[in-house]
Amino acid sequence: MEKVSNLQVVFANNLKTRRKMAGLTQMALASAIGVSTSFITEIETNRKAPSFQTIEKIAGALGVPAWTLFTEYNDHLRSDLTESKEMLKLILKNKLSDTVEEVLG
Repeated sequence: MEKVSNLQVVFANNLKTRRKMAGLTQMALASAIGVSTSFITEIETNRKAPSFQTIEKIAGALGVPAWTLFTEYNDHLRSDLTESKEMLKLILKNKLSDTVEEVLG
């Protein structure tokens, strides 16, 4: 039997977690991306590895960037990204406010 890479395990775990978070069954995901339900099962149980094209379809169906399916600390990373976005919004809002104040005097 071929050894499964850590990256494949991380992907499989993230796929299963993200699929459930999206409220999708394996059958619904499979239908959305044009593969069999058994293929999704095989990916989630580390028996098969998807192609790049299939990974892109999976990510699209789940509404996440493909790279997030390969991160070991997916939820932590997502939280960090959300906080970074909020911080950027605050900075831009303050800059915009300062600029409007300068223009209007």
